Amino acid sequence: MDTQAIELLRSARDLVRRGWTQQAEGRDAQGTAVEPWQPTATSWSLLGALVAALEEQTDGRKELPLVQLADALDALALFVDSDSLADWNDDPRRTQGDVIAVLDTAADAAAPRHLDA
Repeated sequence: MDTQAIELLRSARDLVRRGWTQQAEGRDAQGTAVEPWQPTATSWSLLGALVAALEEQTDGRKELPLVQLADALDALALFVDSDSLADWNDDPRRTQGDVIAVLDTAADAAAPRHLDA
């Protein structure tokens, strides 16, 4: 897996650690729904965090790193038991810790393993 995909998962995890939300991809400090890439966003859903992290990775370039996004989504699919990241995130039983854990687990599973000689 491309290291940028792993970086995308870890960046999304860092955003969710800062703040997590349900029923919107992003929210500002007042709790109003905003686009997840907006500078006013202070909390993110699982999907919103991925979108915001992807936006950060583009670094102003017009082209989105879609291969990296696909790899990140493939890694998540192994651990998210839903066809929809939004539905999984918005489950009333879901917690911020669950979202952080699934992003960590997907990134760890996708990371190349180096054996010490």
